[in-house]
Amino acid sequence: MKSSFRLRYELIALLMCLLLFSGCVGARMGVSWPAIGLIDLNGEQHLTLAYNNDVVILSPSNGAPARLINPVNGQVFRDSENNPRTWILRGSENGGGQFYAYPLRLDDETVLLASNDKRLLEVDSVLLDVKRTIPLDDNVVANLLEADGILYLPFQNGGLSAISMDGLRELWRFPTEAGIWAQPLLVDDLLIFSSIDHFLYAVDSQSGQLQWTVDLGGSVASTPLFANGRLYVGSFNKSFFEISLDGGILSEYKTQNWVWGTPAIDEYGIIYLADLSGFVHALDSENGLLELWSKEIAERGIRAGPIVYGDRVIVASRDGKVYWLDRRDGELINAREIDERPELLGDMMLIEPSEALNIDEPLLLVTSVHDARLLIAFAVDGRQVWVYPR
Repeated sequence: MKSSFRLRYELIALLMCLLLFSGCVGARMGVSWPAIGLIDLNGEQHLTLAYNNDVVILSPSNGAPARLINPVNGQVFRDSENNPRTWILRGSENGGGQFYAYPLRLDDETVLLASNDKRLLEVDSVLLDVKRTIPLDDNVVANLLEADGILYLPFQNGGLSAISMDGLRELWRFPTEAGIWAQPLLVDDLLIFSSIDHFLYAVDSQSGQLQWTVDLGGSVASTPLFANGRLYVGSFNKSFFEISLDGGILSEYKTQNWVWGTPAIDEYGIIYLADLSGFVHALDSENGLLELWSKEIAERGIRAGPIVYGDRVIVASRDGKVYWLDRRDGELINAREIDERPELLGDMMLIEPSEALNIDEPLLLVTSVHDARLLIAFAVDGRQVWVYPR
């Protein structure tokens, strides 16, 4: 295990990094980035976005907040001034909560939401009322994971709790020396999660019994990618690793800077990752992470993991731009500058056309830390489709 002095030093450095990312030194708000996910509402799939003191559910087709529908008569709920009510939960109206993880559905009428003031909220998804508040021992800044009736809850300052979705009872808890800042990953019966304490952990998902750990030499703040029976993850010691499912390091690749985001992989086994010096790397996963190309793309760091679509690799940078690269050689094909160039820090999402989502073309979703353009939807060719302003 790392010495407490060294961990404390690294945590201070990481928190300073977060503050610099946010451009909000000295303020409590803004020391994070938006989290996006999908959630069912009114029988359809919607986007959900959590950032600072707001959680909103949006229509994928136009980015508008979803309306609250009365399930009895199918009519829209309206406020005292006869305006349609929309699905926006404000922390300022609910004990001053802040939200860095998107909500998960508990049942047909309830969603679960972790507030970064040591609370788990049961929220009525129809009326938007908080039905119950469950105290937690620590804050949460990573997305939760629900699988097989168990909710896995990572804590900001260390440890992970497994909670039964039936009754929300704690089943077991696993300690770590420092915080868990990324969503856990479930591979069969192995729950795998990274920690700021330098370790990647694997525990039995039902009992919480430790199966193995591996020291990656630096803090780890991303969810590993599982592909071809192996795990792929980067760390803050400027390294990227290929790891077996029994915890052995198979290959290591040195990067220009910290690797924060989860990598992407294509159908040929080529892995794409980005680092905080603005470099994008393409590695052959079948040949010991052999470098195929490595190019400095962005003017500033790239925190989020890349997305692969067709013959393109897409990355979003702190410089306020989204870049489309040729995945064969890393050559720049297109770049889109977001108005006022806000930092693009949150993980991107690509959603395919479907009737459930009510969209007829693929959409690339990019988040920023600018309230006027918190979520931007692009077509995969770079055309802007809509913007959600908070």
